[in-house]
Amino acid sequence: MKLTFFVPGIPAPGGSKRFVGHSKKTGRAILIDAAGERNKNWRSIVGLVGAAEMREKAVLSFTGPLRVRFDFIMPRRKSDLNSKGEVKASAPFYHTTKPDALKLARSTEDALTGIVWADDAQTAVLEISKRYADAGEPCGCQIVIQTLD
Repeated sequence: MKLTFFVPGIPAPGGSKRFVGHSKKTGRAILIDAAGERNKNWRSIVGLVGAAEMREKAVLSFTGPLRVRFDFIMPRRKSDLNSKGEVKASAPFYHTTKPDALKLARSTEDALTGIVWADDAQTAVLEISKRYADAGEPCGCQIVIQTLD
């Protein structure tokens, strides 16, 4: 089985956890997700689009090992465009600055947990790419999920 869909928006990385102290009651460490509002918004969009695709295709949650591909399309820098809004020939194709591809994949994969698959540990093969958007192309992430036999 294979599911392909596009999530529009500006991809945001999964945040690191930040230690804020120990619980007075249990003594356990208290960790806060430092991802921020952008990450929450991105994960919400990913979850909504993923759920809509699952309903539309009448697919139940994926089971077993999966091949997952994330193609992140990031916004262009202003310096990459000429005065007409076209991409300069000298502009790079690949996005090589922060956020890194793994953190983008982490937040996107986490957003799909419980919606598309039961646990992101089901991902046996993970492919990630990160590039700049072409002129007029929307930012977001093209997602392909496929069961492995």
